[in-house]
Amino acid sequence: MVEGKFNKEEFLLLIMDIKKASLKDLKDIQKLNLLLFEKESKEYDKFLNCNWTFGKTGEKYFKKKILNKNNCAFVALENNQVVGYLVGGITSGESIRNLPKTAELENMFVLKEYRNLKVGSKLYEEFLKWCKNNKVKIIKVEASAQNTEAVKFYRSKGFNDFTLMLENYL
Repeated sequence: MVEGKFNKEEFLLLIMDIKKASLKDLKDIQKLNLLLFEKESKEYDKFLNCNWTFGKTGEKYFKKKILNKNNCAFVALENNQVVGYLVGGITSGESIRNLPKTAELENMFVLKEYRNLKVGSKLYEEFLKWCKNNKVKIIKVEASAQNTEAVKFYRSKGFNDFTLMLENYL
């Protein structure tokens, strides 16, 4: 067995498979998205609707990401089990800015036990390839400002701060 020649991260990268999601992966993506929503709701945004993921709107959203050519969905698999996902797509322009073709990385989640093992990086690399194949010039991503782990990850991929949204609860 080759496992002894590699550390855990290197070995996982050898056996990890990243693929374009199909409708067969829909429920697994929804389960991971619910975990994302629950984490975000608990730690950063108590107003998130955790019922959205498995509701009609959530299901329609993820089906569109999987099936529509202007959208994409990728899953990370270990032993045929989905351990992470990423969805994104081409965004419509902003009337106040003259932007070139733009995409948004809309949401991504990796199971806790697979974090810091480059699974998110591999998902992002697949998204980046998709963007380049679609002649995208700008990629956007939104993250909770308090989610320092996510912000650090995105900055490590070359994202820079652009817009800051502030909220005041009355």
